[in-house]
Amino acid sequence: MSLKKFVKSIITYIRHPLISILLISKGCYNFYIGKHLTINGNIDSKNFTCKNGLYLGYDARLLFVKEYKEKKYNPEILIGENVCIGNRFSALSAAPIEIGDDCLFASDVILTSENHGMDPELSKSYSDTILIAKPIKIGKGCWIGEKACILPGVVLGERTIVAAGAVVSKSFPPYSLVGGVPAKLIKRYNFEKHMWENINERKL
Repeated sequence: MSLKKFVKSIITYIRHPLISILLISKGCYNFYIGKHLTINGNIDSKNFTCKNGLYLGYDARLLFVKEYKEKKYNPEILIGENVCIGNRFSALSAAPIEIGDDCLFASDVILTSENHGMDPELSKSYSDTILIAKPIKIGKGCWIGEKACILPGVVLGERTIVAAGAVVSKSFPPYSLVGGVPAKLIKRYNFEKHMWENINERKL
């Protein structure tokens, strides 16, 4: 570990002693977490895990929903090795959220594996409906752009790029470039030509 990374780890230990102890107990020693981390719900060694090399910017929010409206859920956040996450990141978990190794997240990204039900006949307020919880999996080496939102049930294949401001409501295969609201496939990487190609320029 370099001196710079060592100093950042010490700053994190001082700033966030409880979560630092948790991570160290899981064998993670090289990490940095910015100021003003908000954790809602109970966090423990079973529902939060990360590997070495985590960089988490300031004003991050982690939500663990174990029970809502008398229904039980399985919140879990798993972060791989050498993951860099920008400022104001949110991970809202009622089902597992898994982030693969070497992923890059810009600022203001939201990952949510839970959402309120959408039946307007069930109650006066959507907040009274039970949560719909589906796992999220972000493959190795993905790049998630500024202000992107990843919704329940999404699986992104490795090295996928999500454009800034995208709302991703469905899954995409490896080496995809996606963007828009809702997100659509824009390009795929062609290893034979060593370039990204628009999807209308090739047969998928």
